Amino acid sequence: MRAGLKAARKEKGLTQEQMARLLGFRSKSHYCMIENGQRGVSVETALRISEILGKSVKELFTS
Repeated sequence: MRAGLKAARKEKGLTQEQMARLLGFRSKSHYCMIENGQRGVSVETALRISEILGKSVKELFTS
């Protein structure tokens, strides 16, 4: 589980569904799998998530 990612999303007041929409995913399941550590993430997507949440990639994706 990527606790930093989940905490940052909640801090921004965003749901997984809203994050998925902002990232252009068709459903929230793709984003949910990223947040739960069940799916890898491309550099491009990691940078976009970082931009949306206002945190560094390191903060979001390292424990």
